[in-house]
Amino acid sequence: MKKYILTTCLLISASFIFAQKQTNVWYFGNRVGLDFNQTPPLALNNGTANSQEGSASMCDNNGNLLFYTNGITVQNRKHVTMVNGTGLLGNLSSTNNVVIVPMPENDSMYFIFATGAAGQLLPLFTYSIVDMKADGGFGAVILKNVLIEEIILEKLAAIRHCNNRDIWIVVQKWGTDAYYSYLLTSGGLNTTPVISNTGLVVNGQVNNAIGTLKFSSKGDKLVACHSFDNDVVQVMDFDNTSGVISNPLIIRPNATPHQSSYIGVYGADFSPDGKLLYVSANNSNTDPCTLYQFDITSNNAASILASKQIIAQTRPWFAGAVQLGPDKKIYMAMWNDTSISVINNPNTYGAGCNFIYNKIKLGSTNSTPVQFGLPTFMQSYFDSSSNPYDFTRVAGNCLDRNVSFIINRLNGIDSVKWNFGDGQQSQTLQPLHSYTSSGFYDVSLIVYKIDCSGLNDTIKRKIWIASSSIFLGADTASCNDLNLQIGVDEIFGVNYLWNTGFNSNKIYTTTFGDYWLELEQNGCKIRDTIKVSLNPKPLVNLGSDTTICRFNTVLLKVEPSIYDTYLWSTGANTSSILVNQIGTYFVTVTQSACEASDTIQITPGDCDLYIPSAFTPNNDNLNETFGVIDNVLVQYFSMQIFSKWGQLIFNSNDITKKWDGTFKGKKMPNGSYLWMLNYVNQKSKKIYQQGTIMLIR
Repeated sequence: MKKYILTTCLLISASFIFAQKQTNVWYFGNRVGLDFNQTPPLALNNGTANSQEGSASMCDNNGNLLFYTNGITVQNRKHVTMVNGTGLLGNLSSTNNVVIVPMPENDSMYFIFATGAAGQLLPLFTYSIVDMKADGGFGAVILKNVLIEEIILEKLAAIRHCNNRDIWIVVQKWGTDAYYSYLLTSGGLNTTPVISNTGLVVNGQVNNAIGTLKFSSKGDKLVACHSFDNDVVQVMDFDNTSGVISNPLIIRPNATPHQSSYIGVYGADFSPDGKLLYVSANNSNTDPCTLYQFDITSNNAASILASKQIIAQTRPWFAGAVQLGPDKKIYMAMWNDTSISVINNPNTYGAGCNFIYNKIKLGSTNSTPVQFGLPTFMQSYFDSSSNPYDFTRVAGNCLDRNVSFIINRLNGIDSVKWNFGDGQQSQTLQPLHSYTSSGFYDVSLIVYKIDCSGLNDTIKRKIWIASSSIFLGADTASCNDLNLQIGVDEIFGVNYLWNTGFNSNKIYTTTFGDYWLELEQNGCKIRDTIKVSLNPKPLVNLGSDTTICRFNTVLLKVEPSIYDTYLWSTGANTSSILVNQIGTYFVTVTQSACEASDTIQITPGDCDLYIPSAFTPNNDNLNETFGVIDNVLVQYFSMQIFSKWGQLIFNSNDITKKWDGTFKGKKMPNGSYLWMLNYVNQKSKKIYQQGTIMLIR
């Protein structure tokens, strides 16, 4: 198969926010969590960051975990501490110690806002930035602990601006009645806050800073729980255009003062429709955990207090955080509990809200998985009307050239204008467009709005119409230990899914088998499979080691001769070779890119001795010595050489030692010399030989 190269494309944002799934995975308490990608949510026990109170999690638009934090460390989706993800200035014992929000109009940058705790000498409000493109898509903290404000309460809340792009982050200043609203835009954080005074000064003992701060999902209401000495709930209006907080109402849920060692009011959240308010409180030894419900539609403190319903009183647990979930149910934590409790119908007034104690079990009695906290989120994620305008193509195959485009929400739209990237335009809300050829197209949508912002939104997407369903390349095979990278070049804005569960564009595998990769972009899907097969290694055998005699040859041959290539140590590249010298020979063969080798040793054989008839010791490096030619294996050996007068001039018992034509350091004259040879061969046969050698200089 031909490799189909996918090019990288730049998008303003790769988010397709139809069902907001950024809050679908929670991590909190003693390394536990909930996965809302299943119904009912699945209990998780694989977290690696614990917290007594606050935490935060972030998923992508499809509900896949990106990262989470306890305010001090940041864990990536592998549950490993993110690069540079330590030393954040949150605190494990802070009610709302941390919240994660996306950088407006950016597909990969996230701000982590963190607060300190009441017991700290200097509780700070800071931010850090995560880049999800770093570390191979697992993210890295690229900026850390930028100071925004000093000495604030354990209160932190986030909501979208009315333009549904920018984000408000709100905190309360210690020792004052002032709330600070900071606006985050695509240009960064405006560090000059909008300050609103609400009349309730929080000071005194440090524990008075404890208690939650929470927006309604629509962003028009804000609630603050002021614990310990104050023991009051403050309900306020919020203008998400200006960031101004107004109309503060004071409610005292506890009819009698709480005992001094108990927190009083602590957690709170609004019903999905924003009409009801739930507050958790810890009041005394006799009723340590109480969950209240209030009807806040009257906007009158006395009427709200009169509507109070006691939804649950449970012993011996202590009430913790209350948090709306993506399934529009409200979840409640109780300190040192084994389970999470649930309000099944939070829009229903009174007992009909259907509170279920310890609905989702997270651990054994001794493990105390649940602590005071649940994750803090930007509450806009729980309101579909707060989604930024966006569009995608109707889900289908990426080969389809007839593309239906849909807008994520239609409320607040006056009119639209589409540009399909091929020169064609439309003013239809949900158009169907036909492309004439494959490729990448820059599609833009202008939404003319009638909301409070008075602005027009322009959304740009690059869509892909594939020309082929083949992109993983040809099937492959190996006979060696496997460490193979397979995949595609990265496409910006594409979601990847392997049958192994990985969601990166490339993977390494050490296992043979079939691998498929599914690409999803803007609602279109396409899948290709590659087979990674095991090839048997070739078998090569040159036979047993052997011997050779002078003037003979030995045939070395690869059996069977079926391989793609041959390479001998002699440099030959045939399936067989002839050799006439002793030594070590080896051959390497290949078949389907797999290699195998074998070696054979050739030694002197049981051969007759060969004695030359003349030699020329004249320093020309040719025939300089006289003796047995080549190595022959013998059991005993003796050679003697005599002059013509019968004088012994050379004697040796070493078959490899040879006469150089000298005697006592003097050159012997030319002429004939007698030699005598006695030896015992490998078969123990005694042999005597004699002859003459001619010395020629």
